Amino acid sequence: MSSATKYYENLEKNFVSWAQSKEDIRAAFMVGSRARSDHPADEWSDMDIILYTSKQDSYLSDAKWVENFGRVWTSVLSRTSGGEPECLTLFDGGWQVDFVFHTIDDLEQIVEKRAIPDNFNRGVKVLVDKDNIADKITPKCFKAPQGTVLSEEAFVQTANMFWFLALYIAKQIMRNDLWMVKVRDTNMKEFLLQMIEWHEKVVNGSAYDTWHAGRFICEWASPETRKELQSAFGHFDRTDSWRALADTIALFERLSHDIAQRKGFAYPYALENNISDWIRQNAKGL
Repeated sequence: MSSATKYYENLEKNFVSWAQSKEDIRAAFMVGSRARSDHPADEWSDMDIILYTSKQDSYLSDAKWVENFGRVWTSVLSRTSGGEPECLTLFDGGWQVDFVFHTIDDLEQIVEKRAIPDNFNRGVKVLVDKDNIADKITPKCFKAPQGTVLSEEAFVQTANMFWFLALYIAKQIMRNDLWMVKVRDTNMKEFLLQMIEWHEKVVNGSAYDTWHAGRFICEWASPETRKELQSAFGHFDRTDSWRALADTIALFERLSHDIAQRKGFAYPYALENNISDWIRQNAKGL
């Protein structure tokens, strides 16, 4: 047993004992890599715990309660991508646990609708279930979430936003505003990633698993795409930023053109041509 596995198993036991003693905590679940069999946790994985409590504010206003589980380096209040409050905690040794909070009203609505939370679909472990509701909201079998559905409207919008950012980045390169180039390149790469995911599903079928946020992309993206991605990220200098922008554009064009052809979708070719011409003209001599 690895040191990480031993540590988190002990923390899990301490958490369950503590949560069972708290009347306000009605349910708690573990999600993420430590609750799934597909790409399970490794020694670098953290732990993700979801709590349903009637006293959410008391835990968020004072994080001393996390000291019940070990010596704390730091505990930071934040919000998940879905807007839920969370307490990001680093314990002595660099062990991380993310505690996400939901209200009892949230739990009651989920139970009433028998709606399985999205982050339960890949794997979930029941830690606390005081009202015997777990069977109603946990999946019978685990599967990949569907992700953003490919439609012509979403496809065209993604292409438009990509090209909008491509021109914006080109202008920042001209200014030699390299920090802003990196910031906006991150935004542009999100639209590139969306196109990569869609292309894999068009080629391999809608059920093809592309995970989320680029996770495990070296496993599910095509060899050609992986090779092209190697040159899509530039150094912190003007010349290499131009090169990386050009390679990112080339990859996006290949994927989006192929999707448009296979699906019979409209595509903003005029916009692409206008912005590509602008970039080529202004990149001369750099």
